[in-house]
Amino acid sequence: MRETILASLIIITITSCAPTRFVKPLAKKQQAVNLSLGGALISYSKLTIPMPFVTATYGYGIDSTLTGFGALNITSLVYGNAQVELGLTKQLLQQKGVWPGVSVSPVANIIYRNKDASKVYPQVDINAFWDYNNKRNFFYVGISNWFELAGKRVYDQEQEHHWLFNPMIGETFVRNKWNYNIELKVIAPNIANNTSIVDYKTPFGSHGAFGIYIGCTRKF
Repeated sequence: MRETILASLIIITITSCAPTRFVKPLAKKQQAVNLSLGGALISYSKLTIPMPFVTATYGYGIDSTLTGFGALNITSLVYGNAQVELGLTKQLLQQKGVWPGVSVSPVANIIYRNKDASKVYPQVDINAFWDYNNKRNFFYVGISNWFELAGKRVYDQEQEHHWLFNPMIGETFVRNKWNYNIELKVIAPNIANNTSIVDYKTPFGSHGAFGIYIGCTRKF
């Protein structure tokens, strides 16, 4: 598929749209809806602010170790771009003492504006997490991996980067019906950002970006 999506939707912006969806699976048959806000840090009117991406997510516990989910980027939709995620979170290992639990989340990111501007990005997130405070909270670290399948960029330029990685850390505060989350992410540090009209704030100079996200989840 040729990369003809809008030039302003550069890869750093796309991969910075949202935090990790589900680090830990839901209970069997449990449902959850999530709303998150945040994105890459940018310079705006002499201030440093996160891009105001708003995303909504629905998840369903298929069993105690597997959750399916779908997400919609509301901000992108307002500007005429449908950006949808469809994925699963599978817990591979249980936490044992200081050894963390481990989960993996394969995701399909689908971006569509019209028949000439559409993309699919496969994504695989791997997270390690530690419950504490009698499982009322958990801390996690992970890496989100995006894959560019196209061999060409816009204007028939060679595609130089096929693997886009985003290390992250986060904290989730667990309550009976609600979860609250904050996540920090290093976005695509292997991608140059100095060709963008956006002034990204990053400790890596002319590469990547730094993102911050907050979210809340209602379980039922």
